[in-house]
Amino acid sequence: MNDKTAQKTHSENSKQTDQTTSPLAEMIAKTRGQQSGPCDTRAELAKLEKLIEEARQKERAAQAAQRQAAAPQASAKILPFPLGIPDATRPVCNDMARAALFAAIQGKDRLLLENALLATVDGIEIIFSGRQFNQDDHDTLMQLICMAARHAPLGEYVTIPATVILKALGRGTSGKEHEQLKAEIHRLVDNTVYLRNTKTGINYRGHLIDDAIQDEKTRFWRFRLNPKMAVFYERNRFTLIDWEQRINLRGKDLARWLHLYFAGNAAQYPVSVEFLREKSGSRAKSLRHYREKLRLALEQLKAIGFLISWNIDPASDLVSVERVPSPAQQRHIAKKAANKPRPEQPPKR
Repeated sequence: MNDKTAQKTHSENSKQTDQTTSPLAEMIAKTRGQQSGPCDTRAELAKLEKLIEEARQKERAAQAAQRQAAAPQASAKILPFPLGIPDATRPVCNDMARAALFAAIQGKDRLLLENALLATVDGIEIIFSGRQFNQDDHDTLMQLICMAARHAPLGEYVTIPATVILKALGRGTSGKEHEQLKAEIHRLVDNTVYLRNTKTGINYRGHLIDDAIQDEKTRFWRFRLNPKMAVFYERNRFTLIDWEQRINLRGKDLARWLHLYFAGNAAQYPVSVEFLREKSGSRAKSLRHYREKLRLALEQLKAIGFLISWNIDPASDLVSVERVPSPAQQRHIAKKAANKPRPEQPPKR
């Protein structure tokens, strides 16, 4: 390499270095240029340290942006919804239905909770933060899950007109109903749920709807479910409920909670009145008062054809119900009975 070539290379390298000068170096150089003498006061030293720290922050941010731009872009994990939903049904997660997560209360009775441990059946732990859910919120969640499952893979955005959602819920389409739907979707987005199932190993923390936005002019809702919720809708972890029955129970909070609780049980075992009172999140003033509400709710479930019969034993206070299991539940009962070990027969003499 001759002298001219070396000079040219040095000049080009110098230009390249000048172009890639870091924000920190630029700030220090700028600060030095502004100084007419040594920093002999505390104020000047503090000002210089502040400028240097700001430059360092800018440099770190620029480096992080460069690393992000250089890294391969991973697309969001999109999963197919793990269930097929017949038109006449809606899916309900059994772990959620057997707890006070969606309480049997009216909207005016909602409480603002913070890391509250909710009443659940054995093997389930639910910690909740936010404005309480009730059965109206549960209906909306079931409807949105149904629509998401039919329109897009789990984790993708779904766009649905608000009037379509309301009509599917069996509601009117007035301004009042639109505002109610908006409040329900906001709660499903804002509230935080921690759910742990010790039997299946499921451990979920997050929102029931990842995010949602509404176009105020068209009233179209655009929402996305959390892909991690797929585990709640795998085999034997959810129940398909009769939606027409559900709509006929609109406004009947305890009957709707019982509807989901009993629907999720393949075999019906007697439970105490106190058990149902606790798990449903009821605000009944006394057990006697709740028992009266329970009788009315059980009769409402019988009236729509969900229950064949029911009884509250006056001695034990145990509640027994009879209903026809779904075809899937009948298969589950038959399989369980087939796997049950038979008692040994005495040897023939």
